[in-house]
Amino acid sequence: MPEVINKKVVAIEYPRHEETIESNNYTFRVAAMPGAKAVEVSVNESGWLPCRKSGGFWWYDWSGYGSGEHGVAARVQLADGRQLITENRFFKVELDREGLNRTGGERRSLSPRQARQYLVRPDLHKHQARKFVVTVPNQPPVVRRLTELLSQEGVNIDSLLMETSGDVASFRFLLEEADGLRETLENEGFHVVDDRVFRLDLPNRPGEIDRLTRRLVDLGVSIRYLYGTSHGKTTKVVFAVDRPEAAAEAVKELDRRASAVAA
Repeated sequence: MPEVINKKVVAIEYPRHEETIESNNYTFRVAAMPGAKAVEVSVNESGWLPCRKSGGFWWYDWSGYGSGEHGVAARVQLADGRQLITENRFFKVELDREGLNRTGGERRSLSPRQARQYLVRPDLHKHQARKFVVTVPNQPPVVRRLTELLSQEGVNIDSLLMETSGDVASFRFLLEEADGLRETLENEGFHVVDDRVFRLDLPNRPGEIDRLTRRLVDLGVSIRYLYGTSHGKTTKVVFAVDRPEAAAEAVKELDRRASAVAA
């Protein structure tokens, strides 16, 4: 599938998803398709900052930040004037009290939050799913190859959304487990972003979404994104948060309440 590999649109290479940065200076690395006119990054949904091009990649030197949770998105301007934006890449910064990494180097590791999130804990795992976003050129043979791979891997998709923007198509889908799927897709040249999300069935009536968001706010949990659909007496909600271990408590409470209402 060289066509897919050669037409990667835009992808944040570093930082990795849920990475922990322990240096007071860091350089973002973005890969963009050949012919891209410009690439910019936006940190924590602030203004767009121009990247420099070198060695086939686009770079932005980041400094002056503090410890905590952060997010970065990249935007590419194509030759025809169109602009395409990535989803936010979330990561963490941990600096010592002087704001410096004593080793002077830049170390990358998984955050404790990621380790907890991916452990098979009943309170998290029961209501969680994997969300994949696969970006491909919007060409029938390429799209067909993606669906063929999913079929060959025996992937049972819970929900699916396909969006197109010019010559780019994005597939977003949920599934229970994804053993080796990301590696399989990337070996075929597909650009893949995956994430853990919560799934929750709520009664289909006014006030239920407000009840969910209010409980998350009470727990100090920030929602990264939320969407859902209603059918009959049930509203199915999918959402991602910055602190899944804390959100699990709200999810369990609301699930018990929804079960009681249904009974």
